[in-house]
Amino acid sequence: MNQPSNGGHPSTPDLTPSTASKVLATAECRTVVQYLIAKETDTTDFDELVDFVHEEIDTITTSEQARIGLIHIHLPKLADYDVIEYDGRSAPIYYRDHLQLEAMLDLTRQIEGGD
Repeated sequence: MNQPSNGGHPSTPDLTPSTASKVLATAECRTVVQYLIAKETDTTDFDELVDFVHEEIDTITTSEQARIGLIHIHLPKLADYDVIEYDGRSAPIYYRDHLQLEAMLDLTRQIEGGD
């Protein structure tokens, strides 16, 4: 996987369009990023995120299903691309601003009829 390096700075450079599309390839990752952008702070609680993903994605039928997918697949993927900081132990999740990613998410939502 080709991942950008941000030098540990909380505000990271834009992702390439190709990388942004990989990050947003799943409904779960799109939903997580959408939720984090909408928050008034840069951090969120893991359990709040689990509840939001469970409520927003029709194919996720239980909170436990959302929790497992986030822990084992989606949050590690977002962390690998420096979209979030997450240590894997239900600690707060910190969102790192990515203008390219946010623009791609807006476009994706328009295409899907979300806005």
